Amino acid sequence: MNVPAHTNALFRQAERGVLPLGELFQGAQAMVELGMQQEAIRLYETWVAHTSSPAVYAAIFNLAVARGNVADDAGAEREYLKAIALAPGFAEARLNLGTLYERMNRPDDALTTWQGLLADIPDLATKPAVHVQALNNLGRLCEIRKRLPEALDYLTRSLELDADQPKVITHWVHLRQKLCIWPIYEAFGSVTVKEQRRHTSALAMLGASSDPAEQLAASRNFVERKVQTAPEQLAPAAGYAHKRIRIGYLSSDLCSHAVAILTAELYELHDRARVEVYAFSWSREDNSPLRARVVGAMDHYIRIDRMTDEEAARCIRAHEIDVLVDLHGLTLGARADILGWRPAPVQLTWLGFPGPTGIPDIDYVVADDFVFPPELEPYFTERPLRMPHTFQINDRRRAIGPTPTRAANGLPDDAFVFCAFNSNFKITPDVFDAWMRILKQVPDSVLWIVADSDATRANLVREAEARGVAGNRLLFAARVAPADYLARFRVADLFLDTNPFNGGTTASDALWAGLPVLTWAGQTFCSRMAGSLLSAVGLPELVTHSLQDYEALAVALGNDRPRMAALRARLAANRDTSPLFDTPRFVRDYEDLLASVVKCPAGVEPRDEPATARLQEVPAPAQLTLQQDSMLALLRPGMHSIVEVGGATLAQAWRARAPKSHYTAVGAGHDPGGWSTSAIERGAEDLTDGDWQQLAAAQCWVFPETLERLRDPWAFLARLRRQALGPVELVACVNNGQSWLVQSLLASGNLAYQAGGMPDRRSLHLFTRTSLAALLQECGFTLVAMTTVNAHQPPPAVLDAIRALAASIGGDPEQAVQDALPYQYLVRAIAA
Repeated sequence: MNVPAHTNALFRQAERGVLPLGELFQGAQAMVELGMQQEAIRLYETWVAHTSSPAVYAAIFNLAVARGNVADDAGAEREYLKAIALAPGFAEARLNLGTLYERMNRPDDALTTWQGLLADIPDLATKPAVHVQALNNLGRLCEIRKRLPEALDYLTRSLELDADQPKVITHWVHLRQKLCIWPIYEAFGSVTVKEQRRHTSALAMLGASSDPAEQLAASRNFVERKVQTAPEQLAPAAGYAHKRIRIGYLSSDLCSHAVAILTAELYELHDRARVEVYAFSWSREDNSPLRARVVGAMDHYIRIDRMTDEEAARCIRAHEIDVLVDLHGLTLGARADILGWRPAPVQLTWLGFPGPTGIPDIDYVVADDFVFPPELEPYFTERPLRMPHTFQINDRRRAIGPTPTRAANGLPDDAFVFCAFNSNFKITPDVFDAWMRILKQVPDSVLWIVADSDATRANLVREAEARGVAGNRLLFAARVAPADYLARFRVADLFLDTNPFNGGTTASDALWAGLPVLTWAGQTFCSRMAGSLLSAVGLPELVTHSLQDYEALAVALGNDRPRMAALRARLAANRDTSPLFDTPRFVRDYEDLLASVVKCPAGVEPRDEPATARLQEVPAPAQLTLQQDSMLALLRPGMHSIVEVGGATLAQAWRARAPKSHYTAVGAGHDPGGWSTSAIERGAEDLTDGDWQQLAAAQCWVFPETLERLRDPWAFLARLRRQALGPVELVACVNNGQSWLVQSLLASGNLAYQAGGMPDRRSLHLFTRTSLAALLQECGFTLVAMTTVNAHQPPPAVLDAIRALAASIGGDPEQAVQDALPYQYLVRAIAA
């Protein structure tokens, strides 16, 4: 790299120990802004090695920051520790070191570092901003680590120092809900109850208020504070002319989560003659069988966790999604800004957040007549799409384990067992009061609850005893495997629902396992969910409409075992024939509902383009394949210089988007259609020094199934990184060598190479998910996005064989299946 003359001068001054600290900081920052991160690091190292300044700790701190910015976490840790050793009172270094530890997945070290900051710096009171930040970091991470009382204590101390912290108040309120500390709202210091209610999160408000207007206000408050107005709307308002509806599911919960538990079978049952199914996911990779099942059921599973909201929106737009279904709402990790770009002509919300989202660009909410009565419409920003029976889908493949004994669950054999397995934050004092009165009126009854926190359990026992109920009548269930969790519903007698936030997935779990549910339906969507489920399963008499009726019916049922037995028998008879668990019928009705709102340009005949999409800006003759379109979606907007290895397949579409950009095709025999600015006919591995000099300023290199055709992709990528004059990215489509198709061909002895297809006779290497990631890492690139293109689903026997093979060699059977489903991987990586 040609280092500017003034940069050379900085290095000479640093080596002589005469470069002032301020000029060091300015010079290093200028290098970073020019993409010269490694030079900035070397300048700091040079200065530190040749200085006797007492302020050397500050330069070492900046060196640590610089190392962290290039993913040298070990180096950053080393420098932070040096800075702290030189200046033990340097609080900022401890703050950053804790953040680094958290990023390195060392949460206990992060907590220890921040706790040390509080304990070891005597004059911390003179640095209120740092003090508050340390307390907030500790509170946030303790909450993540389920150390709820500690989290609440740290956030309380933070608010006592600075009451004007809306986000901290939000977490403080929800922590009190989770811990069942009542009343939830309680003034302290300068924090008023009014401010607490004002900053209650939209999710927490579903459990804190039975007023639909207050729930809508909480959602609008979130949108006002958190959701940005996008500068443009991406999707054409008139829609697309597709013969098959392209449904896109937007979620971070396509893993072991309630949303996936409900919807897994939906993706499998979608009518592929009618719809094409996409997932745009930022879900955690939990390696669960449920996640593998959901991913395998998608036609296209596209990860967007490393994309910005704008990039994700453009990716969705590039796939010409007809209906974008938000499964997230305003729950933790929401990315509402994606919807603000309007990447699809029709956008709706479902399941993730059972209340009004307040997001202006969501058009509809999936509902039904019971859960969304007409009088609720003024309190929703979305219009209802009413299903004929119930709003909630269910998965008939949920396995129920062997029925346990009561003794195995710590339950008395002869007691009437009321079960209340909803989340603790849904329990309100009013409902708990009713539960205690019910226990008093039903002799030998107990209440069986799930509570993860020791503190929550202690609080509930204390509240019971304060109401005259012995604490040992509250029994607490531990977390167990999903099948065992469902099985233990069978040893309870009656499920007691919460209000104003009903059980959704939990209530249907109970009904699926054969346990009747008693609910109290209120005025809000979330308080009517269980009523919808009970109506659909044929038990409407278990829906009450006041706290008094709820309590009275619970007492009556608890004292009438024959009546309970009859209800249980009717539930068993109805379960497999009722609309609640008739998933195929639900999917047909749901697809009909979506078809009723899909937009299509007037007078335009639907086109049959399976697995293809076009950008709005691309001229009509240009028809991109899915592979090309998906790669285009990964190209970061604003790049002015692109190099494609193997031809110019993306040139036309990219130049239509960015007409002033420079596009070079390497290995192209000619310039197709005049769309690429230049072409180099030599193959990528035959480039001359002059060619490399010409290409050194490129911001991104594109490899459409060409990385595996290089003789030595390791050497090529390493040279690409060395030659680059600034930050450089690569986008590649790589065939999956672990695909079930390849494995089947190998097993049958019919691995015939093809001119195109899989395996391609031009390919010299086979890459899997892990070996592709290893290639990029070895060559100095950080993988920031990996999406998949799936072929048609393999027969179950093939998946069983893959599982068996993985198990026989000590591998993870479900991971092996998950890695066998993709036909191709699409990756975006940035030079580290």
